[in-house]
Amino acid sequence: MVDTNSFLIIEGNHGLLIDAIDQEDLYRSIEPLETLSIILTHCHFDHIIGLNRIRRLKPNNKVIATRLCSEKIGNIYRNMSSTATAFVAFYEEGRKKNIQIEPFTCAPADQIFEEEMDLIWCDHHIRFFAVHGHSDDSLIAVLDEKYLFSGDTLLPIPTVTRFRGGSTKRFWEEDMPRLREMRNI
Repeated sequence: MVDTNSFLIIEGNHGLLIDAIDQEDLYRSIEPLETLSIILTHCHFDHIIGLNRIRRLKPNNKVIATRLCSEKIGNIYRNMSSTATAFVAFYEEGRKKNIQIEPFTCAPADQIFEEEMDLIWCDHHIRFFAVHGHSDDSLIAVLDEKYLFSGDTLLPIPTVTRFRGGSTKRFWEEDMPRLREMRNI
């Protein structure tokens, strides 16, 4: 649909999913897992579009997000699913003309935080940081001080800050200094 990345880390029989995209291979991969923890990097539709189906497939999962993201996923305007069909047509420059995305909402996250949080998952340390440039509900997750997951905060193109809740000023004044401190990750 849209070039959105999702990452699935498997440790034994347990999964850690970063962003819940809608992809059949992902659904097949999580099916045999005993537990699944899901990190939402932000509320935009392309990062949460598979969440409802994943919750049905793995009802004992745990969703982790910022407080704002948890609130926004329950609103079709704030999660951008109300305009997703038009967005995909524009973003893909007409290559994906027949994609229809019905507006949708998701239930709130199970574990939320405001600015920072630490979590242990399968003996791995995950540190979460709220960031506010791409959207005001974004997070960065750092796994074992080695792997950084940033959703749309860091992209090979300039980070988009023009969506509702985004802020170019906050991106450069708050997010970038924090990211520069993480340079060695």
